[in-house]
Amino acid sequence: MTFYDRLNQAIDYLEQHLCDELDYQALAQIAGISASALRHILPLLSGVSVAEYLRKRRLTLAGRDLAQTNARVIDVAMNYGYDSAIAFSRAFTKFHGIKPSTARNSATRLKYYPKLVFHPQSFAPELSYEVIDLSSLTLYGTGISTDEEHIKNDAPQLYRKVAERWPDLPCPDYGMVAYNKTRYSPTGYEYWVLWRNPSDDLKRRIIPASRWLKFRIYSQESTAIQAMSDLFYLQFLPTCEYKLSPDPELEYYHDGVTDLLIPIE
Repeated sequence: MTFYDRLNQAIDYLEQHLCDELDYQALAQIAGISASALRHILPLLSGVSVAEYLRKRRLTLAGRDLAQTNARVIDVAMNYGYDSAIAFSRAFTKFHGIKPSTARNSATRLKYYPKLVFHPQSFAPELSYEVIDLSSLTLYGTGISTDEEHIKNDAPQLYRKVAERWPDLPCPDYGMVAYNKTRYSPTGYEYWVLWRNPSDDLKRRIIPASRWLKFRIYSQESTAIQAMSDLFYLQFLPTCEYKLSPDPELEYYHDGVTDLLIPIE
């Protein structure tokens, strides 16, 4: 069974439990990877997080139920995980462009988000890396809250804002993604730019000593760094034996290159 077969089995599991509370660990077990890996890989392959996929599929099927049955709006709302008719109506209207009460009109057009199906992709044949141990780092910088959907735009924008606010500072020494404790959620983490030396208005961040996977990128452009990150999560992580830790990921800029540092346990 291929990795993509296991992903499709995970989607089948989601489809069978659309109305239930998400069991992320069970989903990851079916996919054959860690929950943190799944959290990264699914958006890269599909463009949506697990939570967003569930939301769109639930609203798709809620539209079908309202259009094809005599179920009350509140009953459909509760069935698909909404605590109130108001919250359901707001989400339904945003997704379909109409109110739930009009879904049974014969001329109504409803939006349909299909079930995901994954197909094998071709990747680069080789991806070189090192395993290194580093002592703790004391760094200084500034950060923003972001999520899986927006980080590829938020990170470059932060660099531009930093250059405008602190024009006398040199280029940052590090970029950092700081996750929450579980590392499983696609929301609720931060992106930081950091320097070795303190400066006014910069906050101190202590990076704990850890073991790291180091991937060398012969560029400091954001597009090249993002491409390597995508390769790591799509090509390397699904089949490797390493377990990621919840410590921050680092981008170390030096000598015209970038070292992507992924913490492992």
